[in-house]
Amino acid sequence: FDLGRELPLRAVLFGAGGEHVLLLVLHHVAGDGWSLAPLSRDLMTAYAARVRGREPGWAPLPVQYADYTLWQHDLLGDKDDPDSLFASQVGYWERALKDLPEQIALPVDRPYPAVASSEGDVLEFRWDAELHRGLVELARSTGTSLFMVLQAGLATLL
Repeated sequence: FDLGRELPLRAVLFGAGGEHVLLLVLHHVAGDGWSLAPLSRDLMTAYAARVRGREPGWAPLPVQYADYTLWQHDLLGDKDDPDSLFASQVGYWERALKDLPEQIALPVDRPYPAVASSEGDVLEFRWDAELHRGLVELARSTGTSLFMVLQAGLATLL
């Protein structure tokens, strides 16, 4: 995904011989593993209703996204107010991150390009079922997702 130009979600409907499969590809910036369950439930509810020729009949949400943004603004305050929680949190992260290098010096097999690009590569690897179960259990026991456990491991390695 090029997040500067594309939506972080792609949907393609494949069909052959009366069978159809909906493929959704979701960038992690738009949702995570925990988001997939309610998304799948909503899609199945909508599909079942449409097959019967009905609208899904969604119940109104108790809170809209606009309500959340208003709550956040009330909580954090104005970004230009130096005494606001917003300014305090921004200040914290500016201090915490100020001495980090622009680039992490990693051993590489080729030099960094003069101009960064979004090009990448694929490194395939496998881990066994026992390691996977352990990682899933670690995620479960810490109240995080498997992605978060793997991200923390990569950050630690780097």
